[in-house]
Amino acid sequence: MKIRFIVAFAVVFSAICIIFSSNFRTTESAGSVSLSSKCAIATFQSAYQQSKAVFVGEVVSEEKNGDTKTFDFKVEKYWKGKDAKSIEIDVYETSRYQAFFKEGEKYLIYATADENGKLRVGRCSRSRDVDNAGDDLRQLGKGKIPR
Repeated sequence: MKIRFIVAFAVVFSAICIIFSSNFRTTESAGSVSLSSKCAIATFQSAYQQSKAVFVGEVVSEEKNGDTKTFDFKVEKYWKGKDAKSIEIDVYETSRYQAFFKEGEKYLIYATADENGKLRVGRCSRSRDVDNAGDDLRQLGKGKIPR
């Protein structure tokens, strides 16, 4: 009787551990590690089509306002969006998702626009640091230099 109870307890305990570990698994996405649930990163073609702006830029500053961080990027080249030397991108942060952009680092950005036209990058964005964007950069081609 005691052995059956111990075995049953071990099976139930193991199942509970597996369920909890799958909910709190770390995933690597866009060159950064974050706690998240499953996230389907768009294909290159889909991400490009859905984006309002696609560019490579360096983070020159960041500002936090409530749950939103605004990053100012110095644009190196762009494929979609305005011809601008500087672009602001908003990221809504939660306890499960924190923006991975760092000042002084360069990123390939796929930004969508909210209902007010403000550019945003979300948790499942295809945006990534340039060191991990080789395939996308090859597909994008030469790009334009902002004036």
